[in-house]
Amino acid sequence: MSLFGWSYPPGCSGTPYDEDHPCDVCGEFEDTCICPECTQCGAIGDTKCYTPGHHVQTMTRSEEQKYRLAWNEALWENDNRSYQPE
Repeated sequence: MSLFGWSYPPGCSGTPYDEDHPCDVCGEFEDTCICPECTQCGAIGDTKCYTPGHHVQTMTRSEEQKYRLAWNEALWENDNRSYQPE
């Protein structure tokens, strides 16, 4: 095994941290995320920016962000219910 970490075992293309995760604010993935850039820190889709007291000016979630998050959470819940382990 390499000391530098680029010799992964057969069938492994990277670390679990390389996976694309949905946005915590709108539930969309990076290529479809609708969240604006934070005017204070420049982050996109960070829940801390929507938490009162984290920044001088707190961002507010749009109705579209709320709707998409609820929609995606319902899809994930449905996928979890239909999953049948072998």
